[in-house]
Amino acid sequence: MAITTTWRVDIGEQQGPTNFTSRVMSMSISQQVDVNQIGRGQCVITLLNKDGALTPGGGGTYSNTDWFAQGVYINALTNVGAGNTSIDVFDGVIVDFDLVDNGAYSTVTITALDGLTVAAKTVGSTLPSSGSSTGYSALYSALVDRNGIVFPRLARTNAEGIVTYEWSASGWPVLQNSGATILPTTYADALQTYLIPTVSDVTWPTNITNTGTVANYNIISLGYETTRSSANRVTYTFDPAGSISGTDLPFDDDGFQQAFNNDTLITQAQIKGVSTGQTTQTSTNSTNTSYGNRTVQYLATLASNDTAALDQATILTNRYGTSRFNPVSIRTTASMVKARAADAAETTWRNLLGIATGIWQRTVITWQGSGASSQTAYCVIKGRQINVTPQDTVVTLMLGNWADNHAFILDTDQLDVDRLGYQ
Repeated sequence: MAITTTWRVDIGEQQGPTNFTSRVMSMSISQQVDVNQIGRGQCVITLLNKDGALTPGGGGTYSNTDWFAQGVYINALTNVGAGNTSIDVFDGVIVDFDLVDNGAYSTVTITALDGLTVAAKTVGSTLPSSGSSTGYSALYSALVDRNGIVFPRLARTNAEGIVTYEWSASGWPVLQNSGATILPTTYADALQTYLIPTVSDVTWPTNITNTGTVANYNIISLGYETTRSSANRVTYTFDPAGSISGTDLPFDDDGFQQAFNNDTLITQAQIKGVSTGQTTQTSTNSTNTSYGNRTVQYLATLASNDTAALDQATILTNRYGTSRFNPVSIRTTASMVKARAADAAETTWRNLLGIATGIWQRTVITWQGSGASSQTAYCVIKGRQINVTPQDTVVTLMLGNWADNHAFILDTDQLDVDRLGYQ
């Protein structure tokens, strides 16, 4: 047998959308996330419109559709025989509709963004007061779940953000929450400027589901630990041709790139709490002065006090103050997986495509460069570009260094190599 990959594209209401797969000519999905940045997702789909069914006002089946009130739902389906197993790859909301029609031939290109990116344009209000301070999850929930952020309803009665926190509740820093107005523009600004840098969170939107009449926009937060929980942890192993077995996956030598990480180097970090009386706290990596100061500033966080702000600044300079030569991208394709991977790799391949399972996971890559000995690197997936045509599916992963981007995992990490605790 062999692993096959097909796609399903639905557009419309959250519950009961229309299957547009037969019209899809090509599709491109881009998703990325990093420390202290809200994850984003975009999908661009070109649809065949030779029959004019999609032309606004043209009298066809969808001529009166309000495209900007519709959702896009992309699923990958894999199998090694009879019966497909599906996984969510992208869910989002249409933000652009481009018709090309010369009178004889017509296409429509639809652009969709993840729901959080769309909804976070909502102008904010005051955080609910719960005394002088509260926990990170409570503040995140107050911003995203139930404090005025407006998600598109997608023909449901209501819509809301649902955050899944993949970290342990104990040992978490307490954040400032005086109930003051901290949302001068939008919820995107509130999340990016105030909340996420307070704990250097890794957070991104995933799929759109429903609970009764409510559309649920699901979001993952890895928080202070920046590490997938044990229940959601997957390791992806890429081996060179001739060495692939079990659940390992193949990769394209031409799509494998290495580079120094100097563009993201942090040798100095400045963090300040937004509350009155707090001062800017600065951490400098004194062991790495060769490159000058590569400084980041987060000067409006919800740190509960100056000590908490300094702790967070120190974490950033400890983690990201070392120049490393590391794999930065790797490419594989559905056709390569079908030709080279064992049947046992089907679930691994499907999980790699999933929005909830394919991001911020441990990736082990073994390769041999020209004139060099075999090497193995440990990376984390920070994003991916998925290009789909009728001929093939091409997946390019964007990578970061594993040791710098997670907390120590017992029975997985190595002493004197990986980092103990969060530091």
